[in-house]
Amino acid sequence: MPRLVFSELDLGRVRFAILPFQETLKAARGLGLPKPPPGLAAWRRASRAVLPAMARPVVTLCSAHTRHLPDFLTPQPAADSMSFEDELHAALDDSSAPVQQDTAAFAGVLETVPVVIDTLLHHPDRARRTLRHAFTAFHHAVLAPDWPRLHAQLAADVAYRARLAAQHGLDAMLATLCPPHVRWEYPHLGFDGPGAPDFALGGRGLILVPSMFLTDGVHRQLNDRQQPMLFYPARTAGAFWRDNGGRSWPDGRLAGVIGERRAAALRALADRPGCGTTDLATALGVTPATASTHVANLRRAGLVVTTRAARTARHELTPLGRHLLDAHIG
Repeated sequence: MPRLVFSELDLGRVRFAILPFQETLKAARGLGLPKPPPGLAAWRRASRAVLPAMARPVVTLCSAHTRHLPDFLTPQPAADSMSFEDELHAALDDSSAPVQQDTAAFAGVLETVPVVIDTLLHHPDRARRTLRHAFTAFHHAVLAPDWPRLHAQLAADVAYRARLAAQHGLDAMLATLCPPHVRWEYPHLGFDGPGAPDFALGGRGLILVPSMFLTDGVHRQLNDRQQPMLFYPARTAGAFWRDNGGRSWPDGRLAGVIGERRAAALRALADRPGCGTTDLATALGVTPATASTHVANLRRAGLVVTTRAARTARHELTPLGRHLLDAHIG
């Protein structure tokens, strides 16, 4: 198991980021891999139906290897939350980025080099222009319609882990980051992957990036010019995709879930974060089956997240759910 080596200075420089362009990379990977990552089969069928032809190079590039991409596609995030356009600009418009060097290193781990990667090697400027249009087309067709719900899940993941670190310490947060794919025992954070020498963070800290599409393990971005990054599955990804990614609401709006009974469920969950289905049913005066239905509807709209351990399900509001409650329901 590869390991990151922390110093005391690194522990004070751990932060989270929500990065829509990086989610686009992970989504394109999930769409192009021969075998769908866990939970994404139905999403793949729906997304392939709307994938524009000009976006296909993105799918080829991002699924050429199961774990790696050229490093220039994962630039140092300037903030903890960036727009898709800002990230795209940082990745593809930086004239100082070592595009050919990063692409050559990536090509070296591939059995077959696709045309899009060969073009990056020999005609990097032309290839980046093509990729800019391809990534934009992919994002708008495949990711943008679902982004409010996806962002709500990612924000809920970050908020949960921030609370955990504040209440129980960074050790507790890192120890529960993504079992069994990640293991923490100071000063080492081990993660799934081919064996490799330990990588010392060297006082640069670590950026932790949750993903809804990385359901089969963790990815890392480790080089000498950027703050190290670790991408991991968001804790609610499994439940989200089991609910078909919220696609039961075809227009993606919240109007389908606002009503007296669901508003009552939102209020109850706000008062009882992390409560189970039976506890929620008791609070609402309904059967557990009815409470479960309310939660499923709220979850599809990105207002509630559910985590499961063994046979126990725990529910809590997402930041979007809290905002809706504060602004419209009270």
